[in-house]
Amino acid sequence: MPDKLIRMATQIADFFRSQPGQPELAVAGHINDFWTYRMRAQLIEALRAGAAADPIVQAAAAHIHLPAGQGG
Repeated sequence: MPDKLIRMATQIADFFRSQPGQPELAVAGHINDFWTYRMRAQLIEALRAGAAADPIVQAAAAHIHLPAGQGG
């Protein structure tokens, strides 16, 4: 599932890449608004484990909210 989440996050990044402003904040905002805590936690875990991801997705990770006790 982490590969699917990385792919989904990359698709979101591809959309926001062409928008004005800071795409990493827009990606994080979208993920925070529409993804479950579990999906967010799995994405962050995959990124921390070194999964290859779009630079916008990597930058967005710092702004993704996780459940209490899981960092972020």
